[in-house]
Amino acid sequence: MNIKINAQYTALIKDTILKELRSKTLIFIFIATTLLILLGHSLLKMYMQSNPDSGVALISGSNSLSLMFSIINFWSLVIAGIFGISSVRSDFQEKIIYQYLTFPISRFQYMTCRILGSWFLVFTYYLYSYLLSALLFSLASKTIVLHWNHLLSIALMAIYTFLVIIISFIYSLFAEKIPSFLLLFATIAIISFSTNTMRVLEFGEYLKDLNFFKMIGLIVYLIFPRINYVSELASAVMFNEKIQLNLTLESLHLLLTSSFLIFFTNIVIKKKDF
Repeated sequence: MNIKINAQYTALIKDTILKELRSKTLIFIFIATTLLILLGHSLLKMYMQSNPDSGVALISGSNSLSLMFSIINFWSLVIAGIFGISSVRSDFQEKIIYQYLTFPISRFQYMTCRILGSWFLVFTYYLYSYLLSALLFSLASKTIVLHWNHLLSIALMAIYTFLVIIISFIYSLFAEKIPSFLLLFATIAIISFSTNTMRVLEFGEYLKDLNFFKMIGLIVYLIFPRINYVSELASAVMFNEKIQLNLTLESLHLLLTSSFLIFFTNIVIKKKDF
């Protein structure tokens, strides 16, 4: 029985990956990203040759790969939204969702495999982009810019993209691709605004001067995963910056809210009429 279940999971995850590869979107993104990284490498190499002394300082310490890291993080966010939405939305558009549900798989299996397949594609893109840029930046500067702490940063970004995909998956159950994409970025913006506003307050100040907007911000701050904290932590780890977070408290909050998000998604897909 376990072998049969594992085979079903593997087949559906593989189907998710192949479906996105057939759309050619990921291939185009890989090519465009590679060209962008090669351009960055060429510009950095030219700068190093014309400014050999200041060029070393440019990529040393906390400034290493900072610009490329920001670009890769942003594009990984965009791609996570695209694939998280497309993973289920295309099944509705092509009217094959009903065929999948006639197979001996549960809706939870369907949801899990679609999310994991999308996450695998996004994380593969992120890993490829980062390693290629790190390699080319190392060659251009003749120094090693890839360090062990970067592995932890990459792992944190894997969590970040996974949560983004789950949120985009939820929206795709109710809206078309473009509205789902806009809702995703609106949600990320609201979470970011809420966390940046509430983080400066002491616990006893949460209910002081309470108004409508502060109440909404407090609800978002307490109930939603603080995904921008994950991205912030990944950046701090990569560049050896001081961590401004209570890691124990934030890890517990992330675990609880992420578990609730997965539980809620499972409830939604079970109740969804399709």
